[in-house]
Amino acid sequence: MIYLGADHNGFKLKEKIKIYFEKHSISYADLGADELDKDDDYPDFALLVAKKVGLEKGARGILICGSGNGMAIAANKIKGVRAAVVIRPASAARAVEEDGANIMALGSSAVSRFRVIALVKVFLSAQPSKAERHIRRIKKISELEK
Repeated sequence: MIYLGADHNGFKLKEKIKIYFEKHSISYADLGADELDKDDDYPDFALLVAKKVGLEKGARGILICGSGNGMAIAANKIKGVRAAVVIRPASAARAVEEDGANIMALGSSAVSRFRVIALVKVFLSAQPSKAERHIRRIKKISELEK
């Protein structure tokens, strides 16, 4: 399952992603915001998505705020979550392949509506590397959660 979450800064990009998912019959769950509200707070949506991704094996998340940083910082507080801020297709692929990222955080100020679908495609198609060095590093990250 793919979980989506965005604050007011990411709301429009989230809606664009939903249209793409529906057009391509990709299963997802929108965990908010349900409407554009300039007073909402990104940690609320980061928490909703991160809890789902942290508990559900194989789940992925996409979080969007103004910079992506706030969402990633908040999401990374949840056990089992590895959220990475992504601005280019190469960073989306490497985040998954080398770092085991299961949440992609996007910044609406850095990612255009024209580039967002390309990033989503790369993030969702990337698979974690089986290279020993990457597995070893991800295990070290997981040890930090204990």
